[in-house]
Amino acid sequence: MNRRIKRNRVVPIHITLAPSLLDEIDARLSHKMSRSNWIRGACEIKLDNDFTEVNDLTDKQLVNILRNRHNYDGPAEAILKSLLEVLSE
Repeated sequence: MNRRIKRNRVVPIHITLAPSLLDEIDARLSHKMSRSNWIRGACEIKLDNDFTEVNDLTDKQLVNILRNRHNYDGPAEAILKSLLEVLSE
C-alpha cells in the first residue's frame, strides 16, 4: 500500500538566537506553551503581513513616505525636501 504524503509536514530546523532574544521569548511563554509553536506563529505573522517593517526601509524611503503621507506646506515640506537632498548626496 502506498502512503499518502502530507503536504504541510513539520520539518525540524536549527536556528541560532541571541540569549537576550531567547529570554524575551521565554518571558512571553507560559509553563505549558511550546517555544517552537510560538516561533512558528511569529514567522507566520511576519510572512502574512502586508506591511513593511520600518527597519527594512532606507532613510530616503522613510523621508518619501513622510512627504507622501500628507500634503505638507511651508516649513515641514522644506525640511523634508532638504533632508531628502542631503540623503541623496
